[in-house]
Amino acid sequence: MNWAFLLSSFVAFAAAANGFAAESKPEVLGHGVGLFNVGALVAQDDFANLDRWVIQVQERSGFPPVKVTSRNNSLDCLLPGRGCTAWFKQELSTRVAITYDVLCPTPEPAIKGVKPRDINNFWLASDPIDPVDGLFDASRYSGKFSTYDKIHGYYASTGGGSDAAANLTTRMRRYPREVAGKPAEHLALNDKDKNPEYLITPDKVMRVQLVAYDDAIQYIVDGKLVYEVAEGDKVQVEGRDDAGRTTASDAVYNVARFPVYRKGYFGFRMVGTHHIYTNFRVYALEPATPDGN
Repeated sequence: MNWAFLLSSFVAFAAAANGFAAESKPEVLGHGVGLFNVGALVAQDDFANLDRWVIQVQERSGFPPVKVTSRNNSLDCLLPGRGCTAWFKQELSTRVAITYDVLCPTPEPAIKGVKPRDINNFWLASDPIDPVDGLFDASRYSGKFSTYDKIHGYYASTGGGSDAAANLTTRMRRYPREVAGKPAEHLALNDKDKNPEYLITPDKVMRVQLVAYDDAIQYIVDGKLVYEVAEGDKVQVEGRDDAGRTTASDAVYNVARFPVYRKGYFGFRMVGTHHIYTNFRVYALEPATPDGN
């Protein structure tokens, strides 16, 4: 498929559909049913420019140039062989749903270091030392994925993997993965790995929804509840042993061990891919019942 033609078709669709897709409200699924309702639109961006974003791109030689631009009401990110995080500068509080549309085209002709992969997200994220501005410090967060292991926040990923084998994993985590330079145990849900129903469909617009409502955290793609967790749920806790090997154990999620994140920032996260984002929206979530505080 000619990805340049696909791109032009997509941005034309996005512009024409702005009135439809932009107003398509978040889904209420799983733990959300009876817990919250969708409230007012509290933030949005249609990417007329990148003034509201901080872009962090990994430095890595041996690949074609990076291109991160805004055009035709889209954020167009071409990242050959490099990691990138795009932070929305507005701080968000819990009881929100974040939605956006994303296209992950197949490059034709092939581009070194570019595959349909890694539609990833951080939300309610913050730096443990400087919660207000620390995430935007390029000396601490470089675009390389491992530099974000120390942050506080939630993370979800569709189509992860490696340079050699991409679009294989689908996961949700609660960060940090590292504290004071040492591996930290953290919530890590990964039972959808290698399931094609939960991976990227290249050349297709996908809708992502991220929810944070106190202890209830959800990852929804194309109207399908991928992962969710709330206090009392059975979860997997992941860490590393002294030899650096991944360890996993079963646990019950409780906020005493894993406190709720109340505020932080949203970030698009990607590596070695081409993503085109449109219709970024943030909605308030309101209690479904009068006694829901």
